[in-house]
Amino acid sequence: MTVNHTQYKKVCLGRDYLTQHYALAFDLADVATYSCMSKYHFCRVFSEVFGESPYQYISKIRIERAKELLVTSQRSINDICELVGYTSIGSFSALFRKKTGLSPTQYRTKLQALANDPLTHPIQSIPMCYAHHLFGAKLEKSNIE
Repeated sequence: MTVNHTQYKKVCLGRDYLTQHYALAFDLADVATYSCMSKYHFCRVFSEVFGESPYQYISKIRIERAKELLVTSQRSINDICELVGYTSIGSFSALFRKKTGLSPTQYRTKLQALANDPLTHPIQSIPMCYAHHLFGAKLEKSNIE
């Protein structure tokens, strides 16, 4: 499938909408309408352009925001779950564990413990652009996952 410039601009509108409203429940049909596309065409073009479905994209945004909140706030796991757009703590925790390898509580504990040692930073907590700059060729995929 080849995506033309007009389709690209439309799907970017939808992506930007999802990014700005990640914490809200969304109906894919509404996002597609916002992008002036049908629901199915929007999904096909989105996946082609971004390499993931709209649902995978919103899930990634939500988990990244949850990771940030777990380390930078003292909010409860349940509050963070709701803040990032999930209604079920069980679903949120299962997805979080699947994506990070740790439960939300384990993630918070591990990164807060590392924050107490100012000379220790796990590679996962350093933005990729900085990690590559800091570690260069020594940066391997196995170090990041």
